[in-house]
Amino acid sequence: MLTETRTFVRLGLLSIVGLAFYYGHLFLGMVGSAWLFKALAVSFLVATVPLPIIAVNNRRLFPALEKRTKHLVAMGAMLLLMHHFLMTFIFVMFLPEGRGF
Repeated sequence: MLTETRTFVRLGLLSIVGLAFYYGHLFLGMVGSAWLFKALAVSFLVATVPLPIIAVNNRRLFPALEKRTKHLVAMGAMLLLMHHFLMTFIFVMFLPEGRGF
């Protein structure tokens, strides 16, 4: 139980770093290499995939939280996954090789 909670928290923090990566590159063009940029985008997406799975399937994830709060955690993880999927799709398929806007 403790291992899954630690995994969830670590993947959640990595996904939040992914948010900073996506918007940092979108507005500042922080990554110069197109190959490295696409690899990082896909890596952040892959790291975010288990979050909703762990949040929905593990009823003992955060035992101190109420049922409503656990539902909000699961919905937040799902929204984070959808955000990362859309941003990765847009960045890999449509964004030009150079800097952002």
